Amino acid sequence: MLSRQRAYLLDILRSAEAIEEYISRYSRDSFLKDTRTQDAVLRRLMVIGEAAARLTPETTAPETTRRFEDVPFYKIVGMRNRVVHDYGQIDLEIIWETAHMHLPVVRAELRAWFDLAGADEV
Repeated sequence: MLSRQRAYLLDILRSAEAIEEYISRYSRDSFLKDTRTQDAVLRRLMVIGEAAARLTPETTAPETTRRFEDVPFYKIVGMRNRVVHDYGQIDLEIIWETAHMHLPVVRAELRAWFDLAGADEV
């Protein structure tokens, strides 16, 4: 795998882990009331989406996208586009659901790969 692709995957993993840390002590209701944490989570989702956009095309990164078949890179890019272009219309319930239900899958899959790949792959 090209080092640039590994760097994008690492960006995704680090941002997913940051989101986990940001919301770990929050309930849904407390998250919905805390605009600073919302902003931090949205910023990290943009980073994740930007990195995923560089991996998405099968023509530029087929070995990467096929390796992580359970990671919906195209949906991640779609989330980024919604956050960037529809800022006033963001549904924070969906952001909370994404952070709690979908990012853990992405995080686990990438963490497992980086752990197996060893330090030379990071």
